[in-house]
Amino acid sequence: MDFNIAYKLNNAISKRRSFRSFIQETLDDALMEDLIDFISALEPPAGDEIDWNFDTLPYIDMVKICSREPGIKAPHYLVLRAERKQFCLQMSAYIGEMAILFLTSKGVATRWLGNMDIAEDFPDTLPFVAAIAFGRSEEEFRDGSYLDRLPANKTCFGQYAKYRDIMDAARFAPSEQNKQPCAFIADERSNIHVYRKKVLFNNPIISYAQCLDSGVAMAHLQVAAIATGHQYAELYRLSSPPIFKNMIYQGTLAVEGRK
Repeated sequence: MDFNIAYKLNNAISKRRSFRSFIQETLDDALMEDLIDFISALEPPAGDEIDWNFDTLPYIDMVKICSREPGIKAPHYLVLRAERKQFCLQMSAYIGEMAILFLTSKGVATRWLGNMDIAEDFPDTLPFVAAIAFGRSEEEFRDGSYLDRLPANKTCFGQYAKYRDIMDAARFAPSEQNKQPCAFIADERSNIHVYRKKVLFNNPIISYAQCLDSGVAMAHLQVAAIATGHQYAELYRLSSPPIFKNMIYQGTLAVEGRK
């Protein structure tokens, strides 16, 4: 990712929020084309050999594939799809959050949509993963003055002081019902490992949401790393990650690039 793009996305981290309402006016074609070009150029974490795609749908088409009205009415929806493989949820959420930061940098409001019930998707598409509502809003963006997040000593471990700006960007990432399931561990080899807490009774609905939360956090990690001068920062998956009690490995950011 180019430094200038990462810098703009990093500034958007402190401004982004989940909007409750949208103006029912479509965005101009040039902005929509820029969004599509941006998403199409994204490179998911290295090693994720997972087919994925996306659609930008108007409200009327979103209603067609849902079994009921979307929880939020917006002029546009970003629909994320991927083949069912390990880490497909994390990868899709990484792509979706990158799109959210891009839209935020353009002054466009966004909201992750939970509990979407897709009745029948369009033919010949990959399985649905998640959706994001977006458009203009009369609500204000966040000014970055306050974030309701757990303190750093509850979620960031290891070389936190060395990578504070990067790890805080991930700590400030949104999560389902603000449960903040992720932990970030920086080691002596310039790696930041991302884990999520094991879900009680392995509840599949909560696990699904927290896999998405992990992908969102990894998007923030990489953006912040590149924006703070680590141009070779790369996300990938370790084949044999460190094991921590009651934690599930999600991915690793090599801050200085993989060596």
